[in-house]
Amino acid sequence: MANKSTDKLIQALSQDLTDYQSIPFWSWNNELDEAELVKQIEDMKSVGIGGFIMHARIGLKTEYLGEKWFSCIDACLKKARELHMNAWVYDENGWPSGFVGGKLLEREDFRAQFVEYSVLDHFDTDAFCVFRKENDDYVRIYEGDKADEYHCVYLRTSPANTDILNPEVMEEFIRQTHDEYYKRFPESFGRELKGFFTDEPQCYRAKTAYSRFLRDEYLKVYGEDVCDQLVHLFTTEESGYLFRERYYTVMSRLYTETFYKTIYDWCEAHNCMLTGHSIQETPLSGPMMGGANCSSTYAYQQIPGVDWLGRECGTELMGKQIGSVASQLGTKQILTETFACCGFDVTPKELKSIGEFQFFHGVNLLCQHLYPFSLAAQGKTDHPPVFSPQGNWFKQFKDFNDYFTKLGYIMANTKEKYDVLIVHPLRSVYLDYTRFGDKSERHKLEESFKELLADLRRHGVLYHFADEYILEHYGKSNGDTFTVGQCDYKTVIVPDMKNLSSNTLELLKAYDGKLLMLGKPQYVDGAKADIALESNITYEDVLASTQIKFSCEDGRIGMTARASELGDYIFIKNYSRTESGSFKTENVANQYKALDLETYALTDIYDEMTLGACESLILIKDENATSRKVEFDAKDVTDRFAVASITENYLIMDNGSISYDGETFTEVLPLQRHFEDLLRADYKGKLWVRQSFRTDALMPLTLMIETGKFLTITLNGKPLTLKQSDFDIYFSEADLTDALVTGENVLEYSLDYFQHDGVHFALFDPLATESLRNCLYYDTHIESAFVKGNFTVSADHVLTPRTELPAMNSDMYKNGYPFFNGTLTLKGDVDYDGKGRRVLSLGGRFIAGEIVINGQSVNLSMDFKRDVTDLLKVGKNEITLLINSSLRNLFGPHHYAPIPEPMSVNPVRFTMRGTWKGGIAPDYTPVYNSVPFGIDSITLLCEK
Repeated sequence: MANKSTDKLIQALSQDLTDYQSIPFWSWNNELDEAELVKQIEDMKSVGIGGFIMHARIGLKTEYLGEKWFSCIDACLKKARELHMNAWVYDENGWPSGFVGGKLLEREDFRAQFVEYSVLDHFDTDAFCVFRKENDDYVRIYEGDKADEYHCVYLRTSPANTDILNPEVMEEFIRQTHDEYYKRFPESFGRELKGFFTDEPQCYRAKTAYSRFLRDEYLKVYGEDVCDQLVHLFTTEESGYLFRERYYTVMSRLYTETFYKTIYDWCEAHNCMLTGHSIQETPLSGPMMGGANCSSTYAYQQIPGVDWLGRECGTELMGKQIGSVASQLGTKQILTETFACCGFDVTPKELKSIGEFQFFHGVNLLCQHLYPFSLAAQGKTDHPPVFSPQGNWFKQFKDFNDYFTKLGYIMANTKEKYDVLIVHPLRSVYLDYTRFGDKSERHKLEESFKELLADLRRHGVLYHFADEYILEHYGKSNGDTFTVGQCDYKTVIVPDMKNLSSNTLELLKAYDGKLLMLGKPQYVDGAKADIALESNITYEDVLASTQIKFSCEDGRIGMTARASELGDYIFIKNYSRTESGSFKTENVANQYKALDLETYALTDIYDEMTLGACESLILIKDENATSRKVEFDAKDVTDRFAVASITENYLIMDNGSISYDGETFTEVLPLQRHFEDLLRADYKGKLWVRQSFRTDALMPLTLMIETGKFLTITLNGKPLTLKQSDFDIYFSEADLTDALVTGENVLEYSLDYFQHDGVHFALFDPLATESLRNCLYYDTHIESAFVKGNFTVSADHVLTPRTELPAMNSDMYKNGYPFFNGTLTLKGDVDYDGKGRRVLSLGGRFIAGEIVINGQSVNLSMDFKRDVTDLLKVGKNEITLLINSSLRNLFGPHHYAPIPEPMSVNPVRFTMRGTWKGGIAPDYTPVYNSVPFGIDSITLLCEK
């Protein structure tokens, strides 16, 4: 029921919210088909997705920026216009952005440079510059000069990356990419074509980055030759502080302005927007991997963005960095590319937690990673999960999208509350940073800063960061007010840090407000200096002066707050994926109620509460708040339910033997090992692949295999007829029943095997970087095949016709269903006396599901308990539970030895690509690792 607290919000959320709906990475990862692309757009629209980012990605076989490519873009833009959706263009083939799928690498002067270091006992004339140590410093020397040790710096050129600090590279990047879209689709710009996504641009993250343009800029700014001090990029002595601070300050500015501002200005001039993100927004020193700053780039994106990988929530650092700049510059929307590497088994509840963790700190636009065009070939190993229909919770996906659309609207149309401003210590990292050297000093800085943020979280202190680049452009002091852009602060904290910029120091000297110096910086712009700044408040003063009284002793729970005409909000989040946490507030329960964004229901809260793992609260100020505590009795009703049906089971075949003549076959090995051998040998020619499975009886069976250009395909010597699978556009199926025998069944297929030029180099050359691998496709594959049917799988993988239904507990994977992919249906009943609310709670492991009671249904996705009161009638109620598995046990990774279920999943976890040597990959195990699926408990919570 709506009331004053939610009336205005519900009215606002009832308008067109397309601009706040998610825009997933739409991975174009195979040979493209226009009809299939259009169908997939319609699928997206049906589940509350508001747009898409057309993303050329690993596996793409259609020529990038070729005529068919643009024909596909045209079809998608027309469909987006028809369906009122927002289309975005990913600005590269793979990532990092800036090399036009490799085309710009054809010019050597466009290639990125880096430097390496070695200490020798002689002068190396091949070195870029050479130094000897004198006292505590280094002096550049030349051939003929004597030294005890020769510290040599070598200049290298990458064959796989461009120099994005080069204005000419940027001009050509835009000419061959952005201009080509504008030339073809000018009428779409600012309408259905919203803009461009740029991904992980970087100076050179694999080694210590260098650029001739950085050298020119350094000379212009400081009047010195970089080459006279390059050795300091590899040492950590104090004598190098000044140089490193200057070097990385120049790099940061060039990175921000040459790359980001150049594209930002182009977008401004062409009625579109720039979004995207840099690399390594966390930890504190993470930005050094890409361009020495992330926060500065947010000033030059119409919708700035971040990236979050893996299943765990982290610290506030990333969200506060981008949220601070957005608040200060009045930027309305912030995007997150998120959920990559969580793995196929991640649940919507966990995904919701990861999303909220970011949204509560200011992010408000979701880019799910990844909505694949196809799961064939590299598609099934590309940093899962997936958010397409193959993912087994597409029916429930609309609930998920609608939730974040509403939350995104609230976040974008409210302003963050803050208590203090914290000077960001990134430029202190510059002093001690080396790419591969001693990390101890910067670790001290990082740990100190991390502990400060954790303690502020424990005590509910709301804060923004002051990035020193942003301060230089938007900061000013006015008496007792410290202003950054549109935000005014009355309290400023300088954390434990070594270095301040001279601009920041002058602003702080002019500031008469509350100042807390938690450390004593001893350097200004990298030079030793006496910084005459003193605290006029204590840390305890900061903790005592918070707007909202909040505390969480264990630090698992964080709190933020926002306000506007939409209401006054508090957001409380348990960051832990596995443990509950408790918190306390003062005078919040009698002012706020918990808001359910799905139903708009309001419930009373209390000032001491516990939140379970992944759980959260959205609180809205409400004049009717009473702090009434509602309690439930838990009634175990598990024994009133049983499995009623189950969909087909699966067997994976990921081992086999190969032959080059069709007669002599190798030993049976993992297919990924065979594939690596073929790739390393750069083999081209006929290839036969043989796999087998065993049955102990005849039964109807179906083969599911990735579509390929097979010359022949047989089971037990009998030809098979393949047809398009409903599962995926590039999967095929064949009926095996007529060819089946009891015992061993042999699947064999042949093909013309080859890979195009460049595959071997991209995979195995030491100088090839991720840029080439990220736009790689294979012309031919050998991949796992699958058998499906109504069977169980024994411990030694023998198929037996299913004669009884499985137990419903989550040990199904141990008892005949190790590779199951599908739906488990349970039936049961509960009684209801018509008094009080009833909540049905399911324990176990599954991806999503549905509760059907008396012919009415509710989805299970973001939480595995639902209030079912409105579905119940007085007396006995028949209940059906439909529980969906994830894709994890079908696609894996099955053989990753170090961690049977890794929390961060990338392609190497599946393929071990590049690590197979002598027939062995060190992280491979022949054991099949599967994960639980099923229901362990069913509890009915009854309101007292």
